[in-house]
Amino acid sequence: MERLKQATAMDMDSFRNAELIYVNRSDADKDNWMALKHCHHFLEFFYVTSGAGQFLVEEQQFPIRKNDIVLVNPNVEHTELSDPQQPLEYVVIGISGLLLVEREQPFAYVTMHDSGQQILSYVHNVFEEYTGRQQAYYDICKNLVHILLQLVLRQVVAGLHVVPARKVQRELAQARNYIDLHFKSEITLDLLAGEVHMNKYYLAHAFKKTYGVSPVKYLNMVRINTAKFLLESTSSSIADIAEMVGCNSQSYFSQIFKKETGISPLDYRKLYTG
Repeated sequence: MERLKQATAMDMDSFRNAELIYVNRSDADKDNWMALKHCHHFLEFFYVTSGAGQFLVEEQQFPIRKNDIVLVNPNVEHTELSDPQQPLEYVVIGISGLLLVEREQPFAYVTMHDSGQQILSYVHNVFEEYTGRQQAYYDICKNLVHILLQLVLRQVVAGLHVVPARKVQRELAQARNYIDLHFKSEITLDLLAGEVHMNKYYLAHAFKKTYGVSPVKYLNMVRINTAKFLLESTSSSIADIAEMVGCNSQSYFSQIFKKETGISPLDYRKLYTG
């Protein structure tokens, strides 16, 4: 891809109102069928620490490997597919309040080459600081991420810069991300509120105001969208799919599936398999 010949700076004023949503590290053993397209209401920084695979963003797909970086704008569908022979390992950082501006592209892709060691060092420092949760960890992480983005902007595609964007309350984004990652498990409003340290009634109200649906409704949507993918692309039984998406029984799964789609899981599969 075309490289930026002159660095595009992002000043601290633009970054000051941004919020660090999460810093996560992948599990190299996670199932590939879970690699479904999804989107966030915040910017996501994706750094490959080892392995290889494919990155899908909207209708585009391209190979990724160690030291590759992808920056994805808020509300842009994306996912990654790991090479079974070289499983992807990566670190992702969610940042609310920032937006990439680039010529007709809702994402940026860059390979760091030799400069990747410097970037990798900052990525590891951010992850260790964030997971360590020692005094002032959040402010330290935020400063490290600011430097990290500045270094990436030196390498990234032409015409890209970062501007302030509408923020989503950090706790709400964390709640949504928790559902995205753990929807196979039993998730209650009490559990979700405890994870993000919010009153459960305020969480339910604020979540619906921000995302248009309640946390329970959003959980069902994630499960149903995953089930659709599995019904279309695998031969797994309805009972197995119900278990895969976190439903305790096939009858309950069929009930919520029909409520959301208007048809049964079996009829949905027939639409795609004939």
